[in-house]
Amino acid sequence: KKPPRPRPRVSPHATMLRTLLLLAILASASAFQAPALAPYGLGTSRVASCRLNSLRMDSGAPEAMELSRRTFFKSVAGAGALTVGSLGLEVPQSFADGLPGVNSPAPDFSLPSNRGKNFSLKDLAGKWTVLYFYPGDFTSGCTIEAQNFERNAAKIRGYGAEIVGVSVDSIEKHLDFEKQYGLSFPLLSDNGGKVSEAYGSALKIPFIGTFSNRQTYLIDPEGKLRWVFTGVQDRLAQHADEVVAKLDELTKA
Repeated sequence: KKPPRPRPRVSPHATMLRTLLLLAILASASAFQAPALAPYGLGTSRVASCRLNSLRMDSGAPEAMELSRRTFFKSVAGAGALTVGSLGLEVPQSFADGLPGVNSPAPDFSLPSNRGKNFSLKDLAGKWTVLYFYPGDFTSGCTIEAQNFERNAAKIRGYGAEIVGVSVDSIEKHLDFEKQYGLSFPLLSDNGGKVSEAYGSALKIPFIGTFSNRQTYLIDPEGKLRWVFTGVQDRLAQHADEVVAKLDELTKA
């Protein structure tokens, strides 16, 4: 008889994150109805039995899942299921609420950056800006997105545009992220998520905090918002190319 295979070790940190996420879902239970989960056998009394370790944790390997993350999170949170990368979680993105209007002035901001100074919208006046919000440094999706922007940086700057990344991560983490992947563009620290909220790109999770949703905004030299990319999570591989194509269209208009 073969000895039982040892179960993979899960760090206390990963266990704590799973517990916090479960508490957040339970705390938000009043926002959704059990019938929405009935087809999946996940009524409110059974949410605790959901296999939360099917979410990707930085410190724990995922297991096979019986219910896709997209289906589960859309059922649980409806339009509120977004991506939370700073915790090492990858949750499907839904459409965003509270987006500023296209062709209206882009919300102003002034945030600390990995360049050792604050960046504001006024600093970017006179050039196009690719302002992209992302959940967290070093997560798989955010790394792919940043590397793709870096590969297309010369093309983007050829349109007189600057790339600027925004997340709730600290400046120290931004510096490490920039160094490890050789990023040539500034990364801003939106601690508390106020700027993310102004751009309709904030996700607030009870007991955990506020994070930036994965969305990209094109701002013209006059400071007007000209285009918003939502649903970026589903198109990470081609997103930078989409940005280049849209800049080409807008700058020729």
